[in-house]
Amino acid sequence: MLYRNTYRLKRLEKSDFPAVKKLFWEVFNKRVSLEYLENKYNTSYLGVEFICSIAYYNNIPVAFYGAIPQKFIKNGHEIYVAHACDSYTMPDHQRKGLHFQLAKFAYNIMVKNNIKFVYAFHSENTYFSTKKLEWKEHVPLQRFHITVKTLPFGKVLNKIGWNNFYALFFNQKVSQNAIEKLMQEKKSKHTQLFTPEFISYKNSFKKHYCIEIEGCVFWIKIEAIIHVGLSYAPSEIALQKAIKKLKRKAFLLGITELLFQVDPKSVIASQLKTIVNPKKSWLVGYLDFAPNINLNNFTFTYSDLDTF
Repeated sequence: MLYRNTYRLKRLEKSDFPAVKKLFWEVFNKRVSLEYLENKYNTSYLGVEFICSIAYYNNIPVAFYGAIPQKFIKNGHEIYVAHACDSYTMPDHQRKGLHFQLAKFAYNIMVKNNIKFVYAFHSENTYFSTKKLEWKEHVPLQRFHITVKTLPFGKVLNKIGWNNFYALFFNQKVSQNAIEKLMQEKKSKHTQLFTPEFISYKNSFKKHYCIEIEGCVFWIKIEAIIHVGLSYAPSEIALQKAIKKLKRKAFLLGITELLFQVDPKSVIASQLKTIVNPKKSWLVGYLDFAPNINLNNFTFTYSDLDTF
């Protein structure tokens, strides 16, 4: 715990989640449940959790710096990294260096937990806020929008919260064969470890489905459109055939788009370019805590995002 003037900075604990929920509402006017927050930050399956920091002013929560630990693997070599995500400060307490101090406080927690670097998918706000923290720039992801011409009633289902409807049409279980295919790139680059424990963690606050078509695998979530997290295709032809079949199913379900967001140097990126041209997506920014960290040895995907 650290005191700076009248602010109290501390490591996040489970008892702080009501305060985090309150900040979500007061800063973003967004309602989230305690269950959602507790499940999202419950990374005990990794052996590391609560690498975040929160600030109080006279026992009133005023700022939060959120981050989630992740485990990446390459050729059997595992390392911990941190994904910076939720970060906000009450308007009356902005421009007082709180974000900077909370970030530094969280970074000390990360280093003590053997985390090698922290990274984020930058928005305009996070890009500028990390400049003072001496973050570095990697490369932007690429997004591939595959449109489906259909009546957009998937958007209606999402608006009224009927997303569980899709469990009637898509499989929530991920076979061991599918897991092995989705982890193909771990042999050449560090990729987030995709295991049954990771899948259970993600499903604790978001619903996901696994689609296997034409030897391809797509791990997805559906919120108005199909968001594709991890994906694998044995060839360009197989991917093209699988996408045609997936588009037919999307058409019947009123889903207007398939969205991929992938590392530009990944195999799936080169395969997707045979179907549609990419657009620039989030810039990956990072701050390394260990020597010799080279993000060219890492592959990031849409499913690494905290809200996926």
